[in-house]
Amino acid sequence: MQKGMLLSKNAERHCMRVSVKQNHLRGLVFDEITIENKQNLEVSFLNFGGIITKIIVPDNRGQLENVVLAYKDYEEYLDNPAYFGAIIGRTAGRIKDGEFSLNGKTYILDKNYGPNSGQGGKSGFDKKIFDYTITKEENSISVLLEYSSRDMEEGYPGEVKVYVTYSLNEENIFRIDYEAIPTEDTLINLTNHSYFNLSGNFEENIKYHELFIASERFLELDETSAPTGELFEIEGTPFDFYHQKEIGEDMDVLDPQLKIGNGYDHTFLLKKEEKVKVRLAHRFTGRVMEIDTDNEAVVVYTQNYSQGQIIGEGIALEDRKSVAIEIQRPPIGLRECFKESSIVRKGEVFKTYTSYRFFQEDFVEQLFF
Repeated sequence: MQKGMLLSKNAERHCMRVSVKQNHLRGLVFDEITIENKQNLEVSFLNFGGIITKIIVPDNRGQLENVVLAYKDYEEYLDNPAYFGAIIGRTAGRIKDGEFSLNGKTYILDKNYGPNSGQGGKSGFDKKIFDYTITKEENSISVLLEYSSRDMEEGYPGEVKVYVTYSLNEENIFRIDYEAIPTEDTLINLTNHSYFNLSGNFEENIKYHELFIASERFLELDETSAPTGELFEIEGTPFDFYHQKEIGEDMDVLDPQLKIGNGYDHTFLLKKEEKVKVRLAHRFTGRVMEIDTDNEAVVVYTQNYSQGQIIGEGIALEDRKSVAIEIQRPPIGLRECFKESSIVRKGEVFKTYTSYRFFQEDFVEQLFF
């Protein structure tokens, strides 16, 4: 497909804006697309890996700052060991022991996460160039990213047509729609791996952000951080975010599950009936992000490890300066638990969405009471 732009009637007369900047790095040519609404909410992403490089959000005083982790030097995205901002596929999260069975056949995957496979393998969707088409409407802009994953790519059976749409509207909702169609029975579990810090200052520890998760159960992890198949009730544990609290409130509690991940790196099963599935808030800037989805689960990772990546204006990233919120199917663990959630049959359509609504609240008065 040729890259291009489809303009609706009178598109040039409204305030939605889009721009494209080309990058040449290590022999690769890829574009950074920026979409912006009239409230000055701005989203930038690459057609390399669908990597989100910026979500510029005003605070309650109108100050604009980027709330997602981004490299200072874009060449770092070509390696990107922490998957900053990327589309993850074919499957998100870990697959225990790097193998799975399907229709009586065993498939061997790359063990790039210790003894397990993770985040689509050594060269997953985060390393692929997507074709794209921009559609501009009166009150929204959408960008359709397309990629064809070949049969046995990274060890997965069947060719898969992948369609991921990033869209922004005037209600400050940034939405990601995922769609994938396989030619054979296979595994598909797509997500985005952006890391958030709503302060806009990635020198601030993420533990002071407040978090709500519409969940009453989370998945137990084994010593390799793969699910065991057991579900734990959150009530009375450090994993209870059903009542909004600061991320760091219970992070240092002596808990065997927190010890495994050196913090939160766990899957929460989402309650379908709740409209807001995840809520992240920062009191001092007033920035709030609310997430809605039709997906099953969310992996919350409090960036418990870093490799000293150089981000933003030249800051060396330290541990726990952000939180990854990965909306997805549950990862595949011991004895292939939760595998059924990721199986997509030949000709079926994998389809899901995640929307992020950004707004501001005035928390200042609450601080003194």
